[in-house]
Amino acid sequence: MRKNLEYYTRYQVFLNYPFDREFSRMEDALQFPIVAANLLPLCAKDLSTPDRPRLDMLVAAISNCHYSLHELSRSKGEGNDNFARMNMPIETGMAMFHALHTQRRDHRCAFLVATPHDYQRFASDFAGLDPKCHNNEEDVLVGLVYEWLRDVVPSTILNLQPTKTVVERYHVYKDRLANVNGSGADDTPSHDERRELMYEVCQEVGWWDWRNATFGREEFPVLPLLWKAQRNSPLQN
Repeated sequence: MRKNLEYYTRYQVFLNYPFDREFSRMEDALQFPIVAANLLPLCAKDLSTPDRPRLDMLVAAISNCHYSLHELSRSKGEGNDNFARMNMPIETGMAMFHALHTQRRDHRCAFLVATPHDYQRFASDFAGLDPKCHNNEEDVLVGLVYEWLRDVVPSTILNLQPTKTVVERYHVYKDRLANVNGSGADDTPSHDERRELMYEVCQEVGWWDWRNATFGREEFPVLPLLWKAQRNSPLQN
């Protein structure tokens, strides 16, 4: 977890989404536009302090994020026991309380759904909150997230770009990702390696500048990436 979450409060976006194989391709589309906006994504995968209860870390993370995005597509039980997932609703409730308790001054939430109407059956309290529907399409999700940030983040903080430009840069990221020899199962890139590549792809065009200062280089050290030897260097793209 970042050393000083409080320092980055105005720039951090908490992400609440399913950590499963089915959603994995959408995960990049959720995180990339945040980096492209020169902001800092933060999710449960980033909370790795071993001597703190996970719930304490989640409270600290959400409390120190001025924004959060919540993906609400998991509404049914799974496995032989048909258990529902409760972690995501818990995190959503924590963020909504933070937003309402501060009259949305210190926290702003957005909600994402895969289909336009199903949420009205399993989460009717969201009626009127206008969840944003991505239809399980990566480009749509990139655009929805970036445009929401553009609406709620002060222009003095946000990197302002046309949505189409951000989507095109996301495709550059995806092309390069295919060349990464990752440390995960079957050589897939890990969460940290994907995040590092997002930083680099956006830093190249001046969108993400957190490493331009000494404190940023200390807080966001470069994670070396290993590239697949049989392909051309992605830096030539």
